[in-house]
Parts: sequence; C-alpha cells; structure tokens
Amino acid sequence: MKRALYSLDDEEFMTLLGRTDDVLRRRNIPYMFVGGVATQAHIANYLCKTKGTTLYDLANSPEFRVPDHLRATDDVDITLDPRKISKDPSDVKIYSEIIDVLKEIEGDDIYASPSGNHVVAIKVERLGKKRPVFRLGLDKEADSPDSEVSFNLYYGPGDTNNRWPVEMVDFERQNYFSFFDTSQRIAIPFSHERNVEINVKGVEQLLATKIARAREKDWTDMLLLHKHASESGEPLDIERIGEILCAADSRYHVSNETLINRFDKFKYLIK
Repeated sequence: MKRALYSLDDEEFMTLLGRTDDVLRRRNIPYMFVGGVATQAHIANYLCKTKGTTLYDLANSPEFRVPDHLRATDDVDITLDPRKISKDPSDVKIYSEIIDVLKEIEGDDIYASPSGNHVVAIKVERLGKKRPVFRLGLDKEADSPDSEVSFNLYYGPGDTNNRWPVEMVDFERQNYFSFFDTSQRIAIPFSHERNVEINVKGVEQLLATKIARAREKDWTDMLLLHKHASESGEPLDIERIGEILCAADSRYHVSNETLINRFDKFKYLIK
C-alpha cells in the first residue's frame, strides 16, 4: 500500500510529533526521535537559524524547495528508555504503559495545527507495542489509508533490527542508553505564533549512527547535516563523531575497522 510521505513542514505530521512529545514527557518516559525525523529536525532548526525565519514561511516561499533539504518519510523511529516504568525489560507493565501512551496521543482526535490555520485529526489505526500506526487528516477526517504513519518503537539495547549488519548491531547495543545522555531538545520555529519542541538524538550521535549504517540515504543525510550545520554557524564536532565510531567494542575491546573506514570516507567527502 502506498502511503503519503511527510516532512516537518507538513502540519498534520508536526502535530503528531508534538502530541507524542507532550504525552511521553508528561508520563516521564525518556525518549528520542531518531532516524529520519531527527535528521529533519536538526536540518529544519539549522535552516530557520540561517534564513532567520520560520519553517512555515520557508515552505511557502516560491524560492525554497522543501524536498531539497528535508527527506520525507512515512514512519517515525523512536527509542525509549523504559527503566522509569520498570527495571525489568520483560515486564508487561512497560507495554501496557506504551499502549496507554498511544491512546492518549490520539486523545480528543482534533487539534489545532502549528500555524493555527488548520485543524488536524489524529486517529490510532493500529495499536501495538512495536509498530503502531496512526492516520492523519488535515481539515478532514483521519480516515484514509493513504495518510498513515507508522511508529517504530525501540525499548533497549537488545531491541535491534535483525536485518542490520553485525557492526551496526554492536554499535547500537553499545550506545543505546548512553545516547540518551546527549539527546537534544529542539524548539523548531514552525510559525511566528508557535515553536514545536521535540527530543531528538544529538547531532554528533546521529551522524555517527548514519556513518555506521552507511546506506545511500544515510550518506545523503550526512552531507546535508554537515552543510546546514556549517551554514548556520554551528559546525559539527567531527572529533567527537570519530570518538564515538572508533571506541573499542564492548565485547572484543578493539575498534571496528568497518566503522573507522566509513568515518574516513565521511571526512574525505566533507573536505
């Protein structure tokens, strides 16, 4: 089934992210948006600083093409630290709490958009502890399968994607909880009336993860992040990225040559 692809300038998508942040923070559940949403958030924040304007004004400018900067997505990757709910990762209370979170995100179903110009409908289409699905509507009911957004929820170091290469699995397991210590709270100036605040993976940690995965879209994201960070006057800490990637593996106590080589390639590309 073909789904809509959303970027942060889409008001219904940004409303969903804002609702998710609000509910998780009120329930005191540490979380981070990672992956494509985190990449978009950092780039959007850099763009607004560089241009001195809001995301809404940029998106509505005939001289600005959103797809050149923000890579759209139909899913949302979220890492959770469920230890505030239970120290036992197998405790059913964790999943019960997350199901309640998903229901609360839907809440009253209808919300004002970040610009204040629209009404956004949010509906839980499918509950689930791993891959729940929401439907969104902008000035209409959230009743179309074409407007679905999937959440990918991760609960801990062992909750990695079994399709990942071994070096990526080791990298994620080693850094899962420590990355929460460097997460960033970003207030994206969506409109002159409202900022949308969300928690995202720290930019250096996000870059390190992108380098570790090294898919084609990851290389695109890396170069865009580096470009926009530099243009905003907030250049990336390349040394810190290298420290993350070249750290000794927790099992074998040696650095991973694959990650080192990918980091060297990244440094070459940004020269």
